[in-house]
Amino acid sequence: MAVILHIETTTHQCAVSLSKDREILASRFIREDGYSHAEKLQPFIDEVFKESEVKRSELSAVSVSGGPGSYTGLRIGVAAAKGICHALGIPLISVDTLTVLAIQAREKHPGFNSYVTMIDARRMEIYSRTFDQSLKNYSEIEAIIVDEARPFPWDGIDNICFTGDGALKCAGLLKGKGNEFFEDWPTADASIDLATNKYNNADFEDLALYEPTYLKAF
Repeated sequence: MAVILHIETTTHQCAVSLSKDREILASRFIREDGYSHAEKLQPFIDEVFKESEVKRSELSAVSVSGGPGSYTGLRIGVAAAKGICHALGIPLISVDTLTVLAIQAREKHPGFNSYVTMIDARRMEIYSRTFDQSLKNYSEIEAIIVDEARPFPWDGIDNICFTGDGALKCAGLLKGKGNEFFEDWPTADASIDLATNKYNNADFEDLALYEPTYLKAF
């Protein structure tokens, strides 16, 4: 039975969940205007273990949201995950943050033809990925400057759910029949199925070599 710690630090939201065989045992999250990850992450980890009465020695793996997203947030989350994995001798799992957002969006807003996830990369730039209704067919992860002059991966699709902390700033430029825009942030809870599937398939990262998806140079 897989007991997995899930860490999400890619945006202004800092979140931690502890799961056992896909069931949430405990979770914590906070979202502030700035980045409070350095102060909140370790206390949250301690709290989910205390609430669930699970010992750290019972952990099967640690899952971390691998980006793209905030450089600082990614570094803090990955460093914490690697540290726990090294200390306990357990595997590291990485999940795609934009897929986590798509899973959340389909659960909250079902029935769209496509889901386009957007993480704010400042100014009019976003980190984005386009998914179909089943979330199985998707575009590559891209850093996209949103303006009216360029083609987009979602061109030609109507009834799109745009979601993420970068969605609302794009609403005035992106129009289409049935399209809607929802501000949202990735959670640790939404990564549980992805991480559990990877654990069951022994799809682990190399602890020494793993780097998150920064997408752009610092």
